[in-house]
Amino acid sequence: MRKNRDNFLNDKQKALICSILMLFVVFFAHSQALSARYLEYIERYKAIALEHQRDYGVPAAITLAQGLLESNAGQSYLARRGNNHFGIKCYSWKGPVVEYDDTLKHNCYRNYGSPEDSFLDHAKFLKGKRYSSLYDLDVSDYQGWAIGLRACGYAEDPDYARKLISIIEQYELNLLAPSIADEPLADAGSVPPPPKRKGKAEKAQVPPPPPRHERHVAEVPEPSRAQIDQRVARNRPVRDRSRAGTNTSTTASADND
Repeated sequence: MRKNRDNFLNDKQKALICSILMLFVVFFAHSQALSARYLEYIERYKAIALEHQRDYGVPAAITLAQGLLESNAGQSYLARRGNNHFGIKCYSWKGPVVEYDDTLKHNCYRNYGSPEDSFLDHAKFLKGKRYSSLYDLDVSDYQGWAIGLRACGYAEDPDYARKLISIIEQYELNLLAPSIADEPLADAGSVPPPPKRKGKAEKAQVPPPPPRHERHVAEVPEPSRAQIDQRVARNRPVRDRSRAGTNTSTTASADND
């Protein structure tokens, strides 16, 4: 009985190890199936795809999937020759062009100064009347967008929608989200003021300083009559005092007589 129990535990452990190995093999095979060139392309252009999702309403997953498919991750002739990553033809284009024989047809394609210009023109191109119905879909509905692009005539390939959906799901483009570094900085002039406090802070009760013109003067007692006479005699002119002295001596001698 104990031997059977030990064998059961061993079998359970073996099954667990086998499951782990199988998961590892599946994960390794999946990682090997992802193209390094595709991953590099996604890393390079995901920020601009997310920016256009915010500004123009085109899902970033759709933008990147179309770029990968149409330009073969930037390696197609149109991408290398004219920075055209989305296979957009000339139509009413007034700029430089690229002539390319596609499927035995002589076609004219737009020529851009940089891949970023191609991404921007793609976002604006999808704002045309032909694709207006797509904006009724949610930006997260990549399947609806892929099917809608084919239905609106973006591509002639009948399998176009399936290819886009396959790329999005294989590379998990639908899980892309802007990071903090990708968010635009707020304009200093548009920053809202801080919220007002509910109550005013009570100020400290500090007595006001006395007026500068006020001075504390000690009370001086009123002088007596004798003190006033002494001050008056002290302030008389010299000549008055000499005359006073003469008169005094004369009067004294007269009294003595």
